[in-house]
Amino acid sequence: MRDLLDMAARHADAAELYIVNSEVIPVTFEMNKLKHAETRRMQGVALRVIKSGRVGFSSSTDTGESAAQELINAAVDSADMGEPAKFDLPGPAPGGKSAAPLVYDDRIAGLDADALIRMGQEIVDIIIECDPSIKCDVQLERKVEDIAIANSSLGGGNYRKTTLTAMAGALLVEGNDIFEVFDMDGSCCSDFDHRSIAHEVLERVRLGRRIAEVHTGRMPVLFTHRGIMPLLMALQSALSGKTALEGASPLAGRTGQQVIDPRVCICDDPTVDWALGSCPMDDEGVESRRTPLIEAGIVKGFYYDLQTAGRAGASSTGNGFRRAGAGDYFEGQPTSAMTNAMVAPGSESLDDMIASIDDGIIVDQVMGAGQGNILTGDFSVNVHLGFKVEKGEIVGRVKDTMVAGNAMGALSNIAAISDCAKWAFGEYSSPAFLFRSLGVAAKRR
Repeated sequence: MRDLLDMAARHADAAELYIVNSEVIPVTFEMNKLKHAETRRMQGVALRVIKSGRVGFSSSTDTGESAAQELINAAVDSADMGEPAKFDLPGPAPGGKSAAPLVYDDRIAGLDADALIRMGQEIVDIIIECDPSIKCDVQLERKVEDIAIANSSLGGGNYRKTTLTAMAGALLVEGNDIFEVFDMDGSCCSDFDHRSIAHEVLERVRLGRRIAEVHTGRMPVLFTHRGIMPLLMALQSALSGKTALEGASPLAGRTGQQVIDPRVCICDDPTVDWALGSCPMDDEGVESRRTPLIEAGIVKGFYYDLQTAGRAGASSTGNGFRRAGAGDYFEGQPTSAMTNAMVAPGSESLDDMIASIDDGIIVDQVMGAGQGNILTGDFSVNVHLGFKVEKGEIVGRVKDTMVAGNAMGALSNIAAISDCAKWAFGEYSSPAFLFRSLGVAAKRR
């Protein structure tokens, strides 16, 4: 690795090398039966250089010595047309490195396809034992990654990470009614209980057996930790330093201002032990740290990668991660991305929040990310799984229902926030939110 980096540095003003080796075992069940299991291995190398003030980049799946010169030539040549570099590559962390989060578990690394098949079958068995008419889809994935980063400023490092994720979906078809429930969770630690997903799915199946009517109009809407995803995605986009720099964020230029309810606190935290998004450093070798974004409803800052931070006159927050529109992720240059979005819990129990609703709905799953306007904060989501609440009681499942509003307006008009934050889809941790009034449109049956 060092030899390749030294070769690249002789052809450019600065150079950065990123190497990844991974092994992934995906297992899939469809309609209660094992469908697919395999083991995939991937290795890749990406080289980023700065030459004459511009950024060059190349990548390859060939990590052998014979491909080194071709990789270097491609990166150096691309710098002629690259964007101006607004950053310096990071050196060693001042004062030494902080304690790294726990992200590697030998027990996950030791899982093979047979072990994942047994776990998947357990999930299927729990669900269909409760109701044999349910058609169950399950996906499990075990991943082991080795990542190494080095640059000509003597920065970087290396680490190993394991992840285990599980997703379960239950499908019931009765006449013209199609009822689907899904859940997903994961961890870097083998203590993760895959069976809990099956029980969570079954509880929501129980609540949704009966269909309830919903009228069109404005009403209280409770978003569970799963349902709140579209609003959190809107906030994540608005808090991106890149989005703010491009003038597409409603929060641009509002650092230090209160923009939403003072009970809302959001941070990005890649230092949480065993969380799926955790890591000791980002893909640019910048040490991971907790980044406050909103505290007491006040904008504290934005998250940045090196290039975006340089353009904004700020410092990287350790949020430079590699993304590619197609192919393997290492084939893309680093860009700003969150790790673990953490929303602080409130003070109300979820049961009390539901009991306070006289006539409203609960949104638990949405279809996709919904539709929205980042700049204005307007959003509209189709409710994939939701429930009608009357006089504080869940009376059934809603169908053909949409919820619309403005993310910033809704987050300024909160009735209550639950006292327990839960992980959703392995991407963020959030409590439930009860909004006083949002627009609901429902098709009458």
